[in-house]
Amino acid sequence: MIQMDTYDIAPPPDAVRTGEIPKPDPDTDPVDIWEIGRVLDTSGVSSRGKDKGVLFSGGDDSLALTHMAMEQGWADFVIHLDTNSSIPENIDYVREVCKEYQWPFFIISSPMPLDTFAYRYGFPGSSCHTMAFQYFKGRQLGHFYRKRSGDVKLFSGVRKLESDRRMENIEAEVQYEDASESGNFTGWWVSPLIDKTDDCVHEYRGRHDLPRNPISQKIHRSRDCQCLAYGNRSEELVMIESEYAEFAEWLLNVEKRVQEYRGRVYLLEDKYPEVAERVEDLRERETPYPMKLTVLKNHFPHVYEDIVTVTTEDAILRGKMEPTSYIGHGGLSTKELRNLTASADISQKTLCETCGDGCSTLVTSVKRDVEAAKSRLETTSTNSMSQVQTKLTSH
Repeated sequence: MIQMDTYDIAPPPDAVRTGEIPKPDPDTDPVDIWEIGRVLDTSGVSSRGKDKGVLFSGGDDSLALTHMAMEQGWADFVIHLDTNSSIPENIDYVREVCKEYQWPFFIISSPMPLDTFAYRYGFPGSSCHTMAFQYFKGRQLGHFYRKRSGDVKLFSGVRKLESDRRMENIEAEVQYEDASESGNFTGWWVSPLIDKTDDCVHEYRGRHDLPRNPISQKIHRSRDCQCLAYGNRSEELVMIESEYAEFAEWLLNVEKRVQEYRGRVYLLEDKYPEVAERVEDLRERETPYPMKLTVLKNHFPHVYEDIVTVTTEDAILRGKMEPTSYIGHGGLSTKELRNLTASADISQKTLCETCGDGCSTLVTSVKRDVEAAKSRLETTSTNSMSQVQTKLTSH
């Protein structure tokens, strides 16, 4: 696996005191013969003209496209974009399939961990999905492009018939993208399945007896990304917990740590609004763009000490008062999720695009938890004030 350098923007350690549960690893090791990194070595590969890759997420349609591209000789190698939040079994599946068919491939890991993204922006909803894509998949495409000389060619499984929006935005089987406009890379997107139907793709998988992703069979999605921007907490987390308990425990631990950190940021804004504004101004002058509490610690240490001495429980409660502190906070049903995901994915030039609209509803459980957090935090604050007044009176 090609590990991109992670962004050095994590918050101060004492700003998040909730214990961290390590993310489960895939069971498989890198495939020495087929899992290659040398395709990114321009000195040895570009001279042979190997500049065509097919994107394999692990999904059913992605499998059909990858098999077609590799068996027909359209692509030179397979690319899997690891979001750092995929169910580990998905990596296992990608490796096993590539090994079975002897496809040279490589996996590029995102430089942005899920928790770091959520500390900064909150968990993404539909209106924030483009940003999530850029950090979890787009950065790897940019890394691939920068390691090559000249344009690159990427095969994707985008199909017009998947949604009305794709009908409007996909102009041709072959489209050109300029890095100055997209921010990812300069090169060609090739979509061989552009006019294929669901039945056609399903028939292709059956005819070639292609092995389905076991994750798809269990929870009906490949699960190469768990940001759940288009997810429904009440439905999807339950499915993940039922089939992948260890992974779900990690995911919920990320959520808890995010709630604590963001809770402290909200407390800063509540208690010291003028300082919070100064922190925001100072952040914009620094590179890379640091976390708010990092700036607070460097420039306002006394205020920082006050914020981080707030109990972990109260910080989490304050974080829980904001919907974006919950993963999968959008209130989408399974059918709505599928329709929106298809419509939003205007082309795999971005693999998954924003729908352009914020989520107007919240999952019922999130609404309930937000209100419970408000009530509980108010109660603890009142009790704390009473204790202070009692001490003052006794003296």
